[in-house]
Amino acid sequence: MSIQLEHAQTMETESASVIAADKQLTGQRPVFHFTSPSGWINDPNGFSYFNGICHLFFQYYPYGIHWGPMHWGHATTKDFISWHNEPAVLAPDTKADEKGCFSGTAIEAAGKHIIAYTGVSDSNGINVQNQCIAVGDGKTYTKLPCNPVITAKDIPFQYDIRDFRDPKLWYENGNYYLAAVLKTTADRSGSLVLFSSKELEKWTFISIIDGSRGNLGGMWECPDLFRLTGHDIILLSIQEIDAGRDRHFHNGNNSVYMTGFFTTQTHTFRRDKRPENGRDAALLDYGIDFYAPQTTLTPDGRRIMIAWMHNWEAYSTPEGYIWSGMMTFPRELILKNNWLYQFPVHEITDYYLNDFSGRKCILSGTGTYPGIHGRHLDFTIRINDSDNTGSRNMTIKFAADSDHYTMLTYNFTAHSLTFDRTFCGYCRDVLSVRTMYISPEENGILELRCLLDTCSLEVFINGGKYSFTNTFYTPQDAADILFESDGTIIFDYESHHLGKAQNKKDMI
Repeated sequence: MSIQLEHAQTMETESASVIAADKQLTGQRPVFHFTSPSGWINDPNGFSYFNGICHLFFQYYPYGIHWGPMHWGHATTKDFISWHNEPAVLAPDTKADEKGCFSGTAIEAAGKHIIAYTGVSDSNGINVQNQCIAVGDGKTYTKLPCNPVITAKDIPFQYDIRDFRDPKLWYENGNYYLAAVLKTTADRSGSLVLFSSKELEKWTFISIIDGSRGNLGGMWECPDLFRLTGHDIILLSIQEIDAGRDRHFHNGNNSVYMTGFFTTQTHTFRRDKRPENGRDAALLDYGIDFYAPQTTLTPDGRRIMIAWMHNWEAYSTPEGYIWSGMMTFPRELILKNNWLYQFPVHEITDYYLNDFSGRKCILSGTGTYPGIHGRHLDFTIRINDSDNTGSRNMTIKFAADSDHYTMLTYNFTAHSLTFDRTFCGYCRDVLSVRTMYISPEENGILELRCLLDTCSLEVFINGGKYSFTNTFYTPQDAADILFESDGTIIFDYESHHLGKAQNKKDMI
């Protein structure tokens, strides 16, 4: 073990002890979303199964709450909700990755857990990105002595050597395949390229799978490729998107998905048109705090996705915290009518502490409802258009007290949903408002499922057809949930408070 990795692991142990002994620090943290004991985290990495256990690695700087030289942190779970922090597995401690161990993926093959990651190294003052391999047993990982295994000499065209990263690794028909993203010099935008290898050390360039070609943002990041219900799907996180007049995307970094067909003869991808917007790519999540999603396939055949619940361009971690960044609640993906639905994994029901429900509840002005209160909650409301009498807006105020609240407002005329954390307690001018637009359902029903944790709100709309992920950091004693309307609305609801499961032998 290198000195750098040993220091990172020592920092983890010390931080966990400090948090365990401090009720205030413990109270700041999410209850059922993953975050590290301390330090900065961003992209999920290596989300995979090995020896029957689900592993999550992540971009990690253990020494502060701002981005620094990247390590790989590590956690494991048996149910996607209770996470066990494992010692960090990668540190920037070799010539191939001296400037950082950037994002990547992991697979189980040949009885081993194989990691593909981006190593950043110095070349005459330039941070060069190349692809590296590490092999492990679920606890400790050894980097290949020949790293980096893919460099500029393996690519038959010009690209920006500072932007070549985020390998997606898989094994198929006796070959390893690795897809990574780079920025071409021809149009200064992202492309997804493919390589193959028999033994992980020597790789051959195969094709450009797909590319922005200047019409889908700038640099592409964090690719994932998988098959779902007979369709090939690519997930990407894309920089420098212009929101455009149709307002489907938002300015800056967006995470999108594309469906289509991956042609094995040419190793290229043909995109379908998306029903959401008539384009060939659509947003995965419409909120402020969602980036770098990655998926894994469970032993029972579910495709599960997790993402970084934070934003590069809207840093919101309060002063006084010793941790920064967390992951979304893991979501199952289903492709239905060529539309990607996502909803919380069903294991969440093991954490329900109680059940509440209401039928034909009347909201006229301001109201509260039994079972809808607190900071750890999974509740769903359903409204039929025919039960809305003259109301243009319905607002739910979360984490409310006399000074604070975070708002979720639905406009029945515009069919828009707006998140607003302006009054959550921030003392900086952080991006606080985002609006999304929802296609009305033919049955006239609006369904909002709200997954509320200590400092986050994930909303799943109309059975998971849309998702809306946002964070907020509000004092913990702000726990009221208030409903407001400018007319009369009748709705149904069900609500479940959430907590740690007790005496679950099959959980970590």
